[in-house]
Amino acid sequence: MSNTQVVTLRLPKDLKRRLEREAKYQGVSINQLSNYLLNSQLTHLESISILESRLSKKSVSSLKRKVSQTLDKVPSRKVPGWDKVN
Repeated sequence: MSNTQVVTLRLPKDLKRRLEREAKYQGVSINQLSNYLLNSQLTHLESISILESRLSKKSVSSLKRKVSQTLDKVPSRKVPGWDKVN
């Protein structure tokens, strides 16, 4: 038995055409491309949600202090001219 489910999506015509065109260009099916795009975007959104949840429990001053402590541990060195921000 398959571990998949069928979902029907209503897409604007232009989005469907773009999806078809890109799937053809990539040499994959619309289903494969749709799964890839949904999975990658969902993973991105989940990551942001986790970060936002963790950050919401912290104070700005605490975060600034931790960043300063981390930066204080970075050894100082001469920055080459090509790497300087003007």
